[in-house]
Amino acid sequence: MSLSVRDFGRLVGANKVSNMALKLGLNPVPRRLSVRQLILNFGLPLQPTNLRIRIQGRDFPPTSGNVSRNSQLEWDDPGRGSQRAAIAGTIHLQFRGRAKDVIATSGVSVENILGGDFDFNTAYSWQVVPQNEFGQGPSSPVFTFETEARPPPPPTPPPNLVGISKLSLFNCQIERHTVFVWVREVTPIVGPWGLVQTIPTQFNESGQCPFDDNGILADSVSILTRNGEGGGFVCTEGSVYQVSIVDPDRPTCDGRNDPTIGNCVVEDQPSFFKFNGTGDEITVMLEDGRLSPVPS
Repeated sequence: MSLSVRDFGRLVGANKVSNMALKLGLNPVPRRLSVRQLILNFGLPLQPTNLRIRIQGRDFPPTSGNVSRNSQLEWDDPGRGSQRAAIAGTIHLQFRGRAKDVIATSGVSVENILGGDFDFNTAYSWQVVPQNEFGQGPSSPVFTFETEARPPPPPTPPPNLVGISKLSLFNCQIERHTVFVWVREVTPIVGPWGLVQTIPTQFNESGQCPFDDNGILADSVSILTRNGEGGGFVCTEGSVYQVSIVDPDRPTCDGRNDPTIGNCVVEDQPSFFKFNGTGDEITVMLEDGRLSPVPS
């Protein structure tokens, strides 16, 4: 079947080739246009290669199972802003012997698809059938991914902790790496981890720590405080806090700065401190996988 430029213009409701291009989503209009180019861009459902699903800015599914349990799905759509843009997609999801089909639009949450978040330590397979104004396209391939393992419960702090009013730290780790200090409340509630300090090594050129090159004791860094002085974590009277020190440069850490990844945490056992506004101010030294009192 042949089609003249005039007939094609009537079909799309435009009397100029440039107007045809705009109606078909070619904006800005290319310098040179052909009827073939316009027809190829006219009235085509989305193909599997046209539309990718991303989850919070990353390709979905990821190569490793570390998907946030309440992530947002996003379209990566080359036809965005034109008539060829994606309207929705039918997502076929399978997990634990169950199947779920959902019509999803960009920005839909996993909760809207599953009726809840992803499960921990679960294999999922999914495929999407994209849809635009011109109809439904063919299905994408089936993708499979596995979610992360359930995080372990927080460790139990030892009883009868002596309350302190301030905790400060020297970085004397023998590897001489920069470390990142994270803090969370563990009683009376378990709070989220918060990054409070970044501390470069405090070894001087003579191999002394924590001393500067003039042999003078270096400044310690605030970790737990009353009011956040020196960038420390603001503490509540009577609460217990866990301090975790992360070294992303450890060979087994792969550069991740995360206090929940055991291979990245420096201490060989958890460190807990109870806050008491009338208690002592103490300073500790990070060395050989533990927090040690500073020698007097």
